[in-house]
Amino acid sequence: MPKIAFIGAGSFGFTRTLVKDILTFPLLENAELALMDIDPERLEYSTRAVQRIVDEGKYPATVTSTMDRREALDGADAVLVTILAGGVQVWRHDIEIPMKFGVDMNVGDTRSVAGIFRALRTIPVMVGIAKDMEELCPRAVMLNYTNPMAMLCRAMQ
Repeated sequence: MPKIAFIGAGSFGFTRTLVKDILTFPLLENAELALMDIDPERLEYSTRAVQRIVDEGKYPATVTSTMDRREALDGADAVLVTILAGGVQVWRHDIEIPMKFGVDMNVGDTRSVAGIFRALRTIPVMVGIAKDMEELCPRAVMLNYTNPMAMLCRAMQ
């Protein structure tokens, strides 16, 4: 039975959409979908939604949820990462601080000063996930849905 860990499963839109896609592949029948998030409310909401998808679609899959990243990663075959380090309340500073110095950006999650701010918050978490994977699921494939994509991939490399 394949185990797919969702790190940052509280990212409701990503998690639901990915689960719907994953469950259509015959090779992933009987998968364990291990949902992990650090926010208990968002984790509970996503867990209920994913369980509903499994139940209504009559998919042969199991859903587990945890706030413990290592538990979710233990024995995983694939890891999907959709985290936002620092939370939504911090994100506004990525735009507002550069704006004070004349750097105007419309989106601040992948490039320029705001992308660097976000990378500095996110790199330690992503490297921690990668190190946990080396120990707990060394053969697993990571699919990263977290920005700034290029900076994070380079840091983990």
